[in-house]
Amino acid sequence: MLRQLASCILSFVLIAPVNAQGAPPVTLAGTQQYDLKATANGREYRLYVAPPVGYVRGDTTRYPVLYLLDGHFSFPAAVSAREYMGLFRELEDVIIVGVAAREYSFTSWFIDRWRDYTPSRDTATDSTFATQYKLAVETVRSGGGRDFLQALRNDLIPFIDTAYRTTGDRGLSGHSLGGLFTAYALFAAPDLFQRYGVNSPSLWWKGSEMFATESAFAATHRALPKRVLLTVGANEGASMVPPMAKFAGVLGSRGYQGLVLDTVVFQGESHTSVGPAMMARTLRVLYGKRR
Repeated sequence: MLRQLASCILSFVLIAPVNAQGAPPVTLAGTQQYDLKATANGREYRLYVAPPVGYVRGDTTRYPVLYLLDGHFSFPAAVSAREYMGLFRELEDVIIVGVAAREYSFTSWFIDRWRDYTPSRDTATDSTFATQYKLAVETVRSGGGRDFLQALRNDLIPFIDTAYRTTGDRGLSGHSLGGLFTAYALFAAPDLFQRYGVNSPSLWWKGSEMFATESAFAATHRALPKRVLLTVGANEGASMVPPMAKFAGVLGSRGYQGLVLDTVVFQGESHTSVGPAMMARTLRVLYGKRR
């Protein structure tokens, strides 16, 4: 017994790290990051890029690109999900790009996305949320969505198109306020993206104005040749679940030519726990191989 115990202790000593604090950081293999300043709004962004497996310099193959908002969170989740589904080659080859602020802290993340992902200014809501999250009221300023859309068009997308072999087939996916912005981009710049992941969208924004935006678009457009996924967690509450269902119903009832619409309600998931689930579903619906 003593000999067995000594053997176990020796094994533990041999496999235990000598200096955990000095261990190298974990990185996502095969990914790159770039920092650049957008001329459209003067903001600095960090782009996380994951080319598809087999992407090699000198090849001539071009690939679609999926842009993910809130890249600090969404990018590693998407890369991991793609790796899982890649075991049996369930997905098209796609370049994944996470879009984020250059540096991350909760405060800067909240302020940056509040500005960039909201299509209109709502000073009353700015003040309410600043108070709720104990932030200086003057720092929480909404309504930068139009400028951020121009930053995507004029700065971020051209950079990726220059650095990587891309096609004109682009996707955009966002969650919460990012989902609101993705819905906004669908109507404000329908030429820019072809696939949309509208996840847990904040359709409550400014008196549910996105419904009026869609209505105005429908008055002048009969076609909307896009693939759109709408998702929400079943436990997200009255401000999220019914508006998403209503939005899906409106889009489905328009009879838009070319629109392919999917909706998913994730049972048992909250506004945050739904993140990994919606990321995997976004990849599968927007880039799953059609059999």
